[in-house]
Amino acid sequence: MNLEKHEETLKEVTATIEEALNSKDIKLYQRRITAMISLGVSQIIEYYFHKLNVIKPGAQIKHNWFASSIDKIKIKLESVLTMNISKINNLDELLVLAKKIEEDRNDLIYGSPIKSEKILMEKINFYLEIKRIIEDEIQ
Repeated sequence: MNLEKHEETLKEVTATIEEALNSKDIKLYQRRITAMISLGVSQIIEYYFHKLNVIKPGAQIKHNWFASSIDKIKIKLESVLTMNISKINNLDELLVLAKKIEEDRNDLIYGSPIKSEKILMEKINFYLEIKRIIEDEIQ
């Protein structure tokens, strides 16, 4: 995937987050926010790897990889990278945050409506922190 497609997807994720945050009741966006942030985390990390020129051509990162242990995530990522994974700045921090985003993903998308907006705000904040870390690294 080229950078423009990642950027397009990330704009859509950002627009969905902004729409939810500007609504009267963010809980009404439970499924959309959860799905978009899950998509967004895989896209932004893949975008980061493209900017670093360390991802194999045609390789894709799947959101469900981040539901595994950190060690298993690294094994999957190693298969799509062209450099030693330990040389990527802030990767451990990014993976911890990505893992937190994927926790309870399916329950939030397919389960009952949530009672409190707290969990959605946490997921949004985890995503925004990943975005901030990556933006700081590539600028």
